[in-house]
Amino acid sequence: MTNEARNPKSESRASFVIRHLSAVALCLCPAACAFFPPLGSKRLTTDLAALHGTAPSKWTALPAIPNSAATGWLSEFSGSKLPALVNQAVANNPDMKAAGARVQQARAQMVQAGAGLFPAITANGTGSRTQSPGDQRFPGLNQIANRSTGILNVSWEIDFWGRVADERRAAKAGSEAAEEDWHAARLSLATTTVQTAVSLAEAESLLALAQSNIATRKVQLGILERQLDRGIDPERAALDVSLSRADMARAESTVLQRRATADQTRRTLETLLGGYPAGTKRGLGFLPSLKRGIPAGLPSEMLLRRPDLRAAERRVTAALATESAAKKALLPSLRLTGQLGRTSQQIEQLIRPESAIWNIGTQAAQTLFQGGRLKAGIDLERARYDESLQTYAGSVLTAFREVETALAAEQFLLQQESALERAATEAERAEQLALSQYEKGLSEVLTLLDTRQRAFDARSALIGVQAQRLRNRAALHLALGGEF
Repeated sequence: MTNEARNPKSESRASFVIRHLSAVALCLCPAACAFFPPLGSKRLTTDLAALHGTAPSKWTALPAIPNSAATGWLSEFSGSKLPALVNQAVANNPDMKAAGARVQQARAQMVQAGAGLFPAITANGTGSRTQSPGDQRFPGLNQIANRSTGILNVSWEIDFWGRVADERRAAKAGSEAAEEDWHAARLSLATTTVQTAVSLAEAESLLALAQSNIATRKVQLGILERQLDRGIDPERAALDVSLSRADMARAESTVLQRRATADQTRRTLETLLGGYPAGTKRGLGFLPSLKRGIPAGLPSEMLLRRPDLRAAERRVTAALATESAAKKALLPSLRLTGQLGRTSQQIEQLIRPESAIWNIGTQAAQTLFQGGRLKAGIDLERARYDESLQTYAGSVLTAFREVETALAAEQFLLQQESALERAATEAERAEQLALSQYEKGLSEVLTLLDTRQRAFDARSALIGVQAQRLRNRAALHLALGGEF
């Protein structure tokens, strides 16, 4: 083997083989490009245009996400602890940690896919000691031979058609999609945390209102019971006491119901924050207010920064590159291999030049028949691309619906809040008038209880719509992908 490696004729043959195969591959390249045109952003833009009429180039040239996009909108809620709660949720929530792990997985897969663009180099060493019978002239005298070898193997598949590059592009797009999923998970978690914290503040406010209602009713019931004890109009006093006690029992039931709602919401918030749901977390204490309304003329291009849309677009790109790689798997492959090393009977002689050995070769392969496996692989990847494209189209339509719904709800809730404020004001005035007339003996206790219940219901409804408007504002920021 060593003598052949030093033979000039052998070396010229190897050079001839390499040059010949390289020339054949280069000649096949134009034909391959004709049968397998490059698939890239041009086809993607064309397909998006077919879905949406005229697709702007920004849908494929993604803008950078501002650092404050996910949480910058929290400053719109005045006098609250929302930023601290959101930061705690992002840092401790298990779902966020899982999303971060998926990003690391996707990045590792991208490195694996790109490794095929570089030569593979391995090294191995062997050592042996053998014994063989000696010469017949010297029976019983055995021969012992030592052999030490160190080999460096190099193998490299030349990516003439760009198949490995397509696989790397697909893995890179998949990694970018995983990163966008992480941004989407963070924005979604921030929104859910805000909405849950607002729901807890709503539940606590409603509970406080119900407890205040009980305190007021207890005072009124005490007055009626003393009148009954003094024998003042006993039949009327007995009826009034019974009605007041029934009303008190209903108010106590309302308190228990709202206490249970607050407890359940508190435990939900604790779970979002990554802690044990012990039911001891203190809420905001009160409903926050909004510092400003929605600016007029919000551009629809804001949806381009939505992480879930960006992730869907990246998956379309990945599917397109994977389809291209599947097509190029039909083309011939060319691999260069080589060995470089040393062999000797003595380890200390391995460093001598005469112990060197080397080998270089090429291998060309073309798949002729596999029962339609490669063709089916192309059909599979094309169908996956079509699926991802339609999924992306559906995500875009869903995004527009979510924005339109949140914008319309903002106006409805604002008008409803104004109406309920007027209703609560008038109901409280009616309650005061009914109490005054009842104390003067001009009205029945039923009138007082009815007006008191109306005032309580109006105030409860007002708190509910105020909380709903805050939750809707958070949902609008989620739909828009961040702050205005």
